[in-house]
Amino acid sequence: MRSMSVKAMAPVLALFVTVGTLSAVAQQKSSSSKAKTESSEKEKTSKYHRLPTYFGKLELKDEQVQEIYDIKDDFGPKIEDLAKQLADLKAEQDDKIKGVLTRTQVTELNKLKAGTSTKAKTADAEPKSSTKKSSTKTSSAKKADDEE
Repeated sequence: MRSMSVKAMAPVLALFVTVGTLSAVAQQKSSSSKAKTESSEKEKTSKYHRLPTYFGKLELKDEQVQEIYDIKDDFGPKIEDLAKQLADLKAEQDDKIKGVLTRTQVTELNKLKAGTSTKAKTADAEPKSSTKKSSTKTSSAKKADDEE
């Protein structure tokens, strides 16, 4: 008889847990929507309106803060453009450097970047005395690849 009452109580308990969870989620959504509204109002002004590090502790006057924001509004887009140009130049440089390599070297470079270099695995497995022989073979193998 007792097990039957426990079985009957389980759905009721689940219902209470569900209702409690839904009410908590509803409260969180309303408070997070207020925070989103406040942050979106700040974003409407400018994405550069953030004081530099430690400036918040300097007891700046409102006029000073506004002047800093104006300066950051002026320089922000310029800095972003230059950062994009720099990233593009670095990518172009990397492509040209890879163009100097042989296919085998590019494959090995990709393995090294992925952290799965077969040479590293082989070097770890070989005794230290045979490392010199292995590196000699490797350099002569590279010369053969370069001649292709």
